[in-house]
This record gives sequence, structure tokens and C-alpha cells, in this order.
Amino acid sequence: MKKLILIVGTVSLAACSQAAPEAEAPVEAAVEEPAAEVGGPGTYEVTYEDGSVATMTTTAEGIFSATQGDLTTTGTTVRMDKKVCFDAEGDEEGPMCWTPGEPAEDGSWVSTSDAGESVTVKPVA
Repeated sequence: MKKLILIVGTVSLAACSQAAPEAEAPVEAAVEEPAAEVGGPGTYEVTYEDGSVATMTTTAEGIFSATQGDLTTTGTTVRMDKKVCFDAEGDEEGPMCWTPGEPAEDGSWVSTSDAGESVTVKPVA
């Protein structure tokens, strides 16, 4: 079932017991937070172009399970470049790779397969 895819400082200041002349506060450099990993381990709702929906769970160990209706597919995932590839157990065709797009405000993104199929992927809380 090749259609099933997939694919987050505390600063402490010590106060002196004696009053000291007020000094300018140091300017903190802007620290760019690393982007959340799109398609990392978690549970996702996957909506296909035809409106059908699947639920996919991926693990940090590279295992996935995808359920659509009564059908469940399991297998392994691997990241290659900017793609996430899914290799379903018992599938002779080999891995199916997807390129995730930029995340929207709601955390969802569009992912496109090497074959040109697009799905919308949304994390499940």
C-alpha cells in the first residue's frame, strides 16, 4: 500500500545585596531557533488528493505504521537529503520517497512524492 505515507533557557540573575550603579543591560544576540523537524517521529493525519484520510505513526527508530480504513501497512523509514522514504514490508517496489513542504501555521504541510502525488500531512496532538 504505497499511498500510505507519512511523513519541537531559563536565564537566572543573581541580585547583589548592595545597591550598585545601574549598568546598561547587555544586548542579547538574537538566537535563531532550529526549525521543528517536519515529518519526525509522531502521529499524523494524511489527507490524499481524493479526500481519503490515513493515520500514520512514525518512531525515532525508523518504523512506521499507516492505517487507512481496515488496511494497516508497516515498514521502515529513512531520511535521504530532504526526503523521507517509506519502505513497506512485503512491497517489492522498494522505498517511496516524499519531499515535505514548508509547515503552515497549524503545523500541517504538503508533501510531494517522487511520482508527483501530493498529500496534506497534519500532526495529531
